[in-house]
Amino acid sequence: MDMRQRRVNLDRETPFSFACRRCRTCCRNKKIQVNPYEITRLARNRGLSTSDFIKRYTTEAGTCLTWDAEGRCLFLGSRGCMVHKDRPLVCRLYPLGRHVTPTLQESFSEFEPDPACRGVYGTDATVCDYLDAQRAHPFMAAADKYLQLFWKLCDILQKDVANHQAMANALAKPSCAAAEPYDILRDVDRAVSDFCKREQIARPLTIENELVIHIRAIEDWAGHSMKGGKNEGQIDR
Repeated sequence: MDMRQRRVNLDRETPFSFACRRCRTCCRNKKIQVNPYEITRLARNRGLSTSDFIKRYTTEAGTCLTWDAEGRCLFLGSRGCMVHKDRPLVCRLYPLGRHVTPTLQESFSEFEPDPACRGVYGTDATVCDYLDAQRAHPFMAAADKYLQLFWKLCDILQKDVANHQAMANALAKPSCAAAEPYDILRDVDRAVSDFCKREQIARPLTIENELVIHIRAIEDWAGHSMKGGKNEGQIDR
């Protein structure tokens, strides 16, 4: 492992490379946070609904992947990652971290790797080359869309103090017209299915288009929650 000082404030044109030696150290004792797009990709990979995937493979209210008793990712098999083509963004970027501002200005930094990591840093390519090689762009685009949604909801709350408690109450204990409450923020299959049924539109055929509908469903739910009202078939979390 290269012990040189790790760099910060990198951009896509910064010289960077990392040669993975498949030691699988990064698949152990790590907290892997996942967003709704990543949950959907992983659920499809495992042949599960997002509801079942969240129950089976996540912790901390569906925000993180779970691990086994020895701290290993549940998707780490004898030959490596079993969900490699759909692995989360944080796994794709390692050992880089990506930082995004509310105006979507991005920068990257090099993580301090685990002491047992056998990967080798270099400067014979660029950050952009690394992103391309890891096929990270759809995952970054999805992460940015959910970040924008989060900031939009925060901005609404900050500008309208009267609605702050209404949203807080909706998040904590929302009213429910659905037969079975579920987490609209993460359970993409349920949220998209209910929204499409209510709006009488066809269900999207791609995960990227499901993301668009999911965000619309959350915005619709948030709008009704802020007004303190219900609509028929309102989605719950």
